[in-house]
Amino acid sequence: MEESRSNLSNDVIRQLRTCGHFLYFRMGGKIGRKRILVVLEKHHELLQKELQDILEVQSGSLSEIIIKMENEGLIEKAKSEFDGRQLVLRLTEKGLREAEKARAEHDKHVEELMSCLTKEQKEELFELLSTILLHWKSIEKQFETESTCSS
Repeated sequence: MEESRSNLSNDVIRQLRTCGHFLYFRMGGKIGRKRILVVLEKHHELLQKELQDILEVQSGSLSEIIIKMENEGLIEKAKSEFDGRQLVLRLTEKGLREAEKARAEHDKHVEELMSCLTKEQKEELFELLSTILLHWKSIEKQFETESTCSS
């Protein structure tokens, strides 16, 4: 019985890994241009560090893409409305149009990917994945605590 559960757990992890791989490479990865546009559209303006934290990427990787997007007229740097000493990233009109298009494509793609499930199945899957992620985050905190204690 124990071996059967272990095999099932390994099978589930293998499927989750396959799903993660598929989503990462088919949905633009962490730092795709479209994702940057959509995040900026949602937040109106962000410090580059805030955008980096949301995307969970290294600053060098993000800086390179931001420069290219700025040169293409999609993003501008401007003084913050809240703190005039800080520069924030904002979408230009052209960037806003691209962001709206990217969001619509994303939403369509998500619906297509999830069309094999009923609403109830999606809700159940959401709850199951939420439970897993909460558990994994607690495990991650334990690892972090153990590694700082042993340093």
